Amino acid sequence: MAEVIETHDLTTPEQNGWALDYRIRREDGVELHADVRCWDKAHAAAEQAANAEALAAIADRGSAAALEYAELVESPETHGAVLISIWFDPADEGNLRRRVSYERAPA
Repeated sequence: MAEVIETHDLTTPEQNGWALDYRIRREDGVELHADVRCWDKAHAAAEQAANAEALAAIADRGSAAALEYAELVESPETHGAVLISIWFDPADEGNLRRRVSYERAPA
């Protein structure tokens, strides 16, 4: 199972919400980064929709989602740097969205 080995708070004072960068070590020993963001509007949308899944992910600052996705993406050993982006969508009841970026595209 992947584990968070370092957390950086990227939240700025003018930001309406929070942002974190997780450095994650996968089960295979390779490290990657996950950037997780939540805006206040997304949190409010999840609360208004009673979106239990999104609210649980917001409560743990997206760490469980980041760890789960880290094991699913292609390895940094074959694709160079890997960045996972996770955010909560204010236009869709606060649902979690994710995207992965590779330094070198998978074949």
